[in-house]
Amino acid sequence: MLKELINNFALLTSFLFFGNLFSRKYERYLTNHALIHQILNGLMLGVFGILLMMTGLWIRGYFVVDLRQLAIIISVYIGGSVSGLLTTLIVILYRIYITGGWTDITLTVTVNCFMTLVLSLIFIREKKLALGKWMSAVLGAVVVSLLSAFFVDNPPNLESIIIITTVKILGGLFTYFMMSHIKKTERAIHLLEEAANRDHLTGLYSPRAFDALFEEVLHASKATKKPFGLVMLDIDHFKEINDTYGHLNGDAVLSQLGILLNRESTTRAYPSRKGGEEFAILLGDCDTEKAASFAEKIRKAVENECFLLNDGTIISLTVSIGAGSSPAIASRRLLEKADEALYEAKRSGRNRVKLAKP
Repeated sequence: MLKELINNFALLTSFLFFGNLFSRKYERYLTNHALIHQILNGLMLGVFGILLMMTGLWIRGYFVVDLRQLAIIISVYIGGSVSGLLTTLIVILYRIYITGGWTDITLTVTVNCFMTLVLSLIFIREKKLALGKWMSAVLGAVVVSLLSAFFVDNPPNLESIIIITTVKILGGLFTYFMMSHIKKTERAIHLLEEAANRDHLTGLYSPRAFDALFEEVLHASKATKKPFGLVMLDIDHFKEINDTYGHLNGDAVLSQLGILLNRESTTRAYPSRKGGEEFAILLGDCDTEKAASFAEKIRKAVENECFLLNDGTIISLTVSIGAGSSPAIASRRLLEKADEALYEAKRSGRNRVKLAKP
């Protein structure tokens, strides 16, 4: 029995590890398509539940205890009610298949699975990985399994009760600590990625991150057939600020401008620092008119903002902006054309927005 238990834990570890890799690879797509994410999650965990049933532990040669309920609990935690229901139905249908039809055992399994689903929705519907709530769902599943055992093997002996309880609780604890470890690792990786992709002074995306984001937004635009925009901006007379107040105050101005750009950007806007006093903002699902409107909003926000220097002095800034969108402008030339529009704004008097020309 110990060998089968170890095999189950190895199966749990492998599924959680590779499932996490899959989620990370398609994280942006799955985040933007919640229902597809829930359905895929339900299907995969349904298959996982079947594998757990196939590797169940035999008690006294004929009574099987397995960890199929964990697949349902995990499914609810990751994907919610839709995912959990789909996993439950797959597990039940597989049990009907191997039983050869609707029997008393199949009825017991059906009740068992649906009770586990209900308990999971009650205790972990908020998608927070808390040991108390997780184990409440697991212990509820243990009680349901023991009641099922009384129906299948009436009455089950003490050995069966101990084995069922021990296996279920150990499986639940093992899964919790595995998922907790993966979550902490993910958080650490996310922080490292953010640090690598962010400009240390402004908190905006770095030039390297901008290049990667441009490719992502371009790919999404082609897939959805929706336009995307680009806004390029440059601080007017920034050299005079450095010469008059010093580079440390120049850095203070850049830092505050970064905060402003983050504040004014929408959820589909990605502000980046291109270098020096030049910035770029990618805009998802944005045509030329929307790009121009967003650029004007940024221009006014900067013009109306008070920038505080290190000695308490308050100064005002203006920015010149070039804006455009693809496919109105070919994506491979959008950056170049927006940059040309930016310098046209500077040549024509600064503190204004110019649209890129195809």
